[in-house]
Amino acid sequence: MRDTTKQPLEDLKEGYFWLDKSIIKGFDKQGNEHKFYRVKIENSLERLDCTKLKSYDNISDVDLASWQDLIELQKEHLTQLEADSLELIKEKMEKFNTYTSIIPVSMGKDSMLTCHLVRKLYPTKAIFNNTSLDCADTYRMVKTFPNCEIMNPEKGFYQYIKEQNIIFNRISRGCCRIFKVGEMVRRLDHNKPYLMWMGMRNEESNTRSGYQDEWVNEAEWGNTCWQGILPIRKWDEIDVWLYTIWKNIEINSKYKKGYSRVGCAVSCPYYTKSTWILDKYWYPTMRNRWENILKEDFIGNSKWLVMNCTVDEYINQAWNGGVFRDEPTEEVIKEYAKYSNLDEKIAAQYFNKYCDNGCKSQSGKLKRIKAKDVIGMNLKYHGRNISKFYCKKCLMKMYNMDEEKWNKQVESFKQSGCDLF
Repeated sequence: MRDTTKQPLEDLKEGYFWLDKSIIKGFDKQGNEHKFYRVKIENSLERLDCTKLKSYDNISDVDLASWQDLIELQKEHLTQLEADSLELIKEKMEKFNTYTSIIPVSMGKDSMLTCHLVRKLYPTKAIFNNTSLDCADTYRMVKTFPNCEIMNPEKGFYQYIKEQNIIFNRISRGCCRIFKVGEMVRRLDHNKPYLMWMGMRNEESNTRSGYQDEWVNEAEWGNTCWQGILPIRKWDEIDVWLYTIWKNIEINSKYKKGYSRVGCAVSCPYYTKSTWILDKYWYPTMRNRWENILKEDFIGNSKWLVMNCTVDEYINQAWNGGVFRDEPTEEVIKEYAKYSNLDEKIAAQYFNKYCDNGCKSQSGKLKRIKAKDVIGMNLKYHGRNISKFYCKKCLMKMYNMDEEKWNKQVESFKQSGCDLF
């Protein structure tokens, strides 16, 4: 990994700069924000580029404020935020005085700040939900964190996805429900009222922007009498960091390696290329393991036909999203032909086919035929140069097959060594 910036970055000394959504920025001593560089990651994850955003002869021409300078500038504001949060904690603790109070923690900055504020007033127990995906930095931190129970899942993440033959992504989600919250939901008494102090903030997303002080996670907690409270929901990212530095709250060392989030290392579908390139550098063993899992998943499930991309494009760019491109490139078809032992002309027949009977999916769109076996049955029954294709349901009806007969026929063709399958 290397940067290709024409101007060296030695002037970015520690204690003055912030990396915010791929922008390297700083503040002057009047509190004005200055954006200096944009960080861009190559699709191959092999190179990092930094591009200047504004023309400064030298960054030193800006009277930069250090983190400590900014704390002094914002101290009145931070003190008021602290006071408001502490008042909210007192108010909700009194309102829900019969509830058992706990603090779910991830060892991230927001949950650490929340824990700090709650424990200024009440000696509250913390719970760490072990996703089985956190890095060594997080596990070292949680093992020494006081008054904290670690909840381990019945099955680890890697065991689960292997058994279920699934890769969670932004469209097909579930990993947070199963691994981040699931063990706590399974182990805590649903009939016992719990008061949960959560570190979520309105600024984090459009969904969370509407959250109020009291919040219930109906989707993941289920039918319980639990109540969530959000003491820092009005805090901005910069507020969290300045207060954390000011009050010397413990910081997960993963942040110091360039990460903006610390949970679910390597495989969270909401991470991006800027995270993946850090994974390759800081956690190569974990990253290599995940790349091998992705490659096995892609090849085993013939995802060329679903994603219209190559194996490398899937691993480095596309595994956490939907269809990568509308039509396959020549390279995609060649790679699929190679792995499937097919002539390229035949391999091209497997891509972007729709049922010629006009069948539609549940969304009302024409039904795209994505399964290799279904395309193979079309080619096997109707010839390799056909232009009309049919979905599985239509083929079964056409040849008077039920599910059992279909499966036996497909397996028979596979056992005979037919490359179409």
